Amino acid sequence: MQTVYQSIVLFLNSIVTDPENEFPPKTLFIDLEIVGTVPNAENAGIFSSPNDIATELMAGGAKHIEFKSFYLRMPFNSFPQRLSNEAYLEKLRKCIREKNLDGIDINDGRDWISISINAGIYPAQREANMSTAEYLVPLKLEYIE
Repeated sequence: MQTVYQSIVLFLNSIVTDPENEFPPKTLFIDLEIVGTVPNAENAGIFSSPNDIATELMAGGAKHIEFKSFYLRMPFNSFPQRLSNEAYLEKLRKCIREKNLDGIDINDGRDWISISINAGIYPAQREANMSTAEYLVPLKLEYIE
């Protein structure tokens, strides 16, 4: 079975690489607990939260509610770039919502209930020279294992 991290990476990449969603043709490089630097890629990292909840079910399984912080590094040094970032992130939010409505199709041994953005998206960190910013995309994951 793959990890929750791997499942989320596959889920997010399926959204940004789907031609129907019309995202710019870039690779979304997602690392764990770090926002790396990969040439010609939108660099991202997924970080854990200590607020995860697990509830034991009568049939022996467990319902999990997990929170992950997804950071996405994007250009930030001009107003048109920042406006483009906002459009990109708004589209990402919409695509995640639509994918939830259609049913989450992750074949990792878990019964996925939902993956959602559960708060506002904003530039959490900026480079000193304002060339890039790391936008925080807060994710809420619900599944039965």
